[in-house]
Amino acid sequence: MNLIEMSAAMREGRTILKRDQVILVLTLSIPAILEQLAGTAMSYIDTAMVGSLGYEATASIGLVASSTWLVGGICGAVAMGFSVQVAQLLGAGRERDARGVLTQAILFNLIFGIALAAIVYVIGFFLPAWLGGEEAIRSDATAYFQVFALFLPFTLASSLYSSMLRCSGNILLPSLMNIGMCALDVFFNYIFIYPTREVNGITVYGAGLGVTGAAIGTALATAVVAIAMFIFIVRGSRELKLRGDESWRFTSSCIHNMVYLATPNALERMTLSVAQIVMTAVVASMGAVSVAANYVAVQTEGICYLPAYGIATAATAMVGQSIGAKRKDMARRFAYLTTSLGVGLVFITSVLLYIFAPDLTGMLTNDAEVVELASRVLRIVVFSEPLFALSIVATGALRGAGDSRGPFYINFATMWGVRVLSVLLFTRQLGVVGVWISMTAELSARGIIFLIRLLRGRWLDHAIRL
Repeated sequence: MNLIEMSAAMREGRTILKRDQVILVLTLSIPAILEQLAGTAMSYIDTAMVGSLGYEATASIGLVASSTWLVGGICGAVAMGFSVQVAQLLGAGRERDARGVLTQAILFNLIFGIALAAIVYVIGFFLPAWLGGEEAIRSDATAYFQVFALFLPFTLASSLYSSMLRCSGNILLPSLMNIGMCALDVFFNYIFIYPTREVNGITVYGAGLGVTGAAIGTALATAVVAIAMFIFIVRGSRELKLRGDESWRFTSSCIHNMVYLATPNALERMTLSVAQIVMTAVVASMGAVSVAANYVAVQTEGICYLPAYGIATAATAMVGQSIGAKRKDMARRFAYLTTSLGVGLVFITSVLLYIFAPDLTGMLTNDAEVVELASRVLRIVVFSEPLFALSIVATGALRGAGDSRGPFYINFATMWGVRVLSVLLFTRQLGVVGVWISMTAELSARGIIFLIRLLRGRWLDHAIRL
């Protein structure tokens, strides 16, 4: 039984066997986890390739990484604003209305994506200096950020269409496409980062663009996959394929719901990312080695919690369609099942990260000082990762029900009230280690509060009007 069939069964009031619920959770979660693994691998490969150029190259990307996450978070918020509507409309059996949301998302992608790209590109001229980066890494940091800006319409498109496919129950295709993105990223990086060289007697062309080449490689891979997803969703998707009877005009209800859902999500991402930018500025004042170690640790940590993000996408789809089918009981069950699965898997990856931290960080840089410092902080943060996973999956479930404000309030309070405040007050004397101790305390507090909200159940009353 797939998600659309289960939605139909829920609308009819039929009982869904516990076995079928578990099978559906696993069916939707496994491809999403593999997609997150591919995305993390892409980022990991980027870091390793750039790391071979020296720690200053790594530091230049690390300096603007929090800012790229901020902009990427805004794109993700917009995607969530449209895709949750798709999930709930399909859960209610209203496929034509779901396609109407898709057409409006396409128009919004063009208008908002181009405007956002222009704004971010201009900011790139000033950002490295604002963050206090050393003069030696500012030029590469600006180039990396501006290439990222130019391709933002494609970044937004990739987020939109992959999220909509997932919320329609098609988890496999976007997962496979994003795995393909990883392969393309490696290919493009190999061409654009390194100069022309001899490999086993064969001349291999290379542009020799270094850090800028890494940005171009990732951007081109994203663009190819975004175009492929767009073609499939409008021509090949069973539920969302355009049939010619859709309106290509914005409707007040769709845009209102998008803003209602996306604004708290965007504010949440901005809250988290601005806090990360503040901490990046603090770390930048400690020198390029600290910046490089912090960035390497962040990239490596992603391996640990990536299963939670994959499961969270499945949670959003399942809870959203349950709410659309007016089955709050099933929404609660799917929320509990997915959260338990996420915590369990991340507990296992946390143990592995603790054991293999030096090996994993050593793959990203050949600087012994950076490896030692990055491994040290990773072995601190692993103790909070299961609770972090709980907050990630619970956030996905709550958003599927239309509760975007709850996650925003929780993340704002813990990030600024615990992490940033403690970093600014207490970590100067402890350096990067102090920053990661503060992060560990904040992630633990965040997970506990999300657990309380999930169990209280008030998030089930936040469904949007469609």
